[in-house]
Amino acid sequence: MELLLLIILITNAETVNRNTIEYFQKHQCYLKDVLASMHHSPNQLAVDRKTNTLYFSSDVDGEYVPVILDINSKDLKLIKGVKDAYAIASNNIDDEIYFGGSNGIHRYRPVDKTLTSLAITNLDIWWLNFKKNIYFIQFPHLNVYVYKDRTIKVVRQLKNTQVNQFVFDREGYIFFVNVSGLYGVKKISHEHILLRAKPQFLGMASDNEGAVFVSSDSAIYMVNKTDQKVKRVVRVPGVMAMAFDNENHLIYSNGQELVRLLAVTETSEDGDTYFCN
Repeated sequence: MELLLLIILITNAETVNRNTIEYFQKHQCYLKDVLASMHHSPNQLAVDRKTNTLYFSSDVDGEYVPVILDINSKDLKLIKGVKDAYAIASNNIDDEIYFGGSNGIHRYRPVDKTLTSLAITNLDIWWLNFKKNIYFIQFPHLNVYVYKDRTIKVVRQLKNTQVNQFVFDREGYIFFVNVSGLYGVKKISHEHILLRAKPQFLGMASDNEGAVFVSSDSAIYMVNKTDQKVKRVVRVPGVMAMAFDNENHLIYSNGQELVRLLAVTETSEDGDTYFCN
């Protein structure tokens, strides 16, 4: 495990703005606040909003080891006992974190640091989400299931559909990406609406207010459900995974770093890096 501590380097960038980001504000710029440097991109990021703690996995000798990052102090800790934490989701209602991988799903409770294996075994978990219940994508078939009352059931809205990633918005509508593009799902008819076929979307997440975000190899976008448009938020290259801290600042990974975007009213020439929309 010492290898992990050697390959992750912490950069102490100063936080200049902790207000909720107004994503659609024109000509908005964001300070690049580097939380950690790393040699791969986690599949998913998850935040415990109560403690403002980021959970992600790091590839160590072929195993995805879960890592805890205190967003405020940028201190790192490892969670022992989980050999494969490829997928991660947070339950901010019950203060629980879920880790999924080739060994099924584990539940972690930060308050007492207990780790429990759930009754989801012999399944390889590709993606996790929490919306009152635990939802997951099974690998390699990429079908979506829900775990409720200790029973696994297929999600009817996505039956017979291959899904790479999916999220829920504030009203519980499902949005997902696959090789064909970005889709929204109607609640009653379960019809899949293609919102955008290009560019290829690499990551997705919903923020603390339920707004849906997706990323490509060149930018981050926000989905406007009302007019079914996907609008670019900010030009950031290579974003693979995203999450939001407890003040709704966007956090992303790109294969080299974990970065938080902090909205600023003006930029400076003191060596800091900025992204603008």
